[in-house]
Amino acid sequence: MDKLSERLKSAVTLNLGTKLVSILVAVILWVVVLGSRNVDVSKEVPLEILAPPELVVANEMPERVVFRLSGPKAFLRAVSDRREPPIRVNLIGSKPGLVTYRFFSDHIRLPIGVRVLSVNPASVLIKLEELKKRELSIKVLTEGKLPNGLELKSIKAFPDKVTVKGPDSKVSSLTELPSVPVNLSELSASLEQDLKFDLPRLGVQIEGALPKVRVELEGYGANYKIKNIEIRVLADFKARIEPKVISALVFARPADLKRLNRSKVFAMVDMKGKARGTYTVSPTIVLPPDVTIVRTVPEQVNLTLY
Repeated sequence: MDKLSERLKSAVTLNLGTKLVSILVAVILWVVVLGSRNVDVSKEVPLEILAPPELVVANEMPERVVFRLSGPKAFLRAVSDRREPPIRVNLIGSKPGLVTYRFFSDHIRLPIGVRVLSVNPASVLIKLEELKKRELSIKVLTEGKLPNGLELKSIKAFPDKVTVKGPDSKVSSLTELPSVPVNLSELSASLEQDLKFDLPRLGVQIEGALPKVRVELEGYGANYKIKNIEIRVLADFKARIEPKVISALVFARPADLKRLNRSKVFAMVDMKGKARGTYTVSPTIVLPPDVTIVRTVPEQVNLTLY
C-alpha cells in the first residue's frame, strides 16, 4: 500500500512545475477566448433532397442553408474554415404532394460558446411530383444578323429529337424543346457544335448526350453596283465633303433589283456635336431591307466643318 502511495505521489510530483505551467496557460487561453468580444459570421451549409426514385422535386429549392452565428472570433474562424457535410432531407417513402421541412440550430455542429442567431431559410416547402419522360422535337432558335457577305443555308439539330425527364407538370407543359438562341452575328463560317438549352428554367433534364447543331453558311459577293450615291451630312456647321458622291457594291436578287427605288438610296454622315475641323469618315449607306451592302467605293471620304 505504501509503495502504491509512493508511486501515485511520484506521478503527481514528477515534472510538477511543467504541468502547473501548462494548466495555467490553458486556463489563461480559455479565459481570453471566452472573454473576447463576440463577432457575427454567416456559414453556408449545402442542402440535399433525397426523394424516391419515382418522384422528383417540382419547385425551386435553395442550394444552401445560411446560419448566422455569434461567438468568440477564434472559435468562429475554425467553424468558417470547416467544410460542412450537406443537410440531407430524407423524403424516401414520401408520396406526391407538399412537404414542409424546418431547419434548426442542431443542423450544424458548433463548439461551446458559439450560438445560432438565425437560419435562412427557416423552412422549405417541397413539392413532389411523379417523374415523367417524354420525347420532344428540338426547336433551334437564332438571334442577331449574319455579317455582310454571308447567307444562312440551313441550321439543324441532330438528333432532332431528345427524351426529357422531370416533374409531370413541367414535362407535360412542353410541346417542343427550345434551344438557347444561336447568335448569327458571331458566325463567320459553317460550323458544328453542342446545342445549349436553359434546362433549369424549363425544369427538365435531357437523357443521354446533348444534341449538336449544324450551321451551314453560304458566301456571296456583290452582284450590282449603285453609282453616284449622294452623301448627306448632319452637322451643326457648314460642311464640305470630297468626293461628293460614292458608289456601293451590293448583293440583291434580280427580283429585288427591279423594285429598287434610287430615291431611297443615299449615304449618311452624322457629325452632330462635332467641332469645326477636318475629318476622315466612313459614310453609312441607307438601302432597302432586301438589298445588302458589301462595301462602299471609296470606303472613306474627307469632310471639313467650317
